[in-house]
Amino acid sequence: MIERIQKNEERLDRAVKSVKMLGEAIENFKKCQKDIQLLNRYYGSKNWFQDKKAYEEGKLPKIKAGVLSEDAVWNMDEELNEMMQEMKKIVKK
Repeated sequence: MIERIQKNEERLDRAVKSVKMLGEAIENFKKCQKDIQLLNRYYGSKNWFQDKKAYEEGKLPKIKAGVLSEDAVWNMDEELNEMMQEMKKIVKK
């Protein structure tokens, strides 16, 4: 009986910690929604193509410019979509 209680207490501790971490992650994600929307508008836009061309032609200083890659924003969106599908599966259970 004691062992059963202890095992379930450990489960509770893990679950509480996990739920807290998920809540914090959701709050951080909600704060980032505007950034994601703006990134998606920028990616593939006329400005993005102009910026990419200027950067590739060396007309801009060498700065961190992952946003000008053809994959960074797209990969982020794909990862987000995969996570949303996973969350839907979890919620259905």
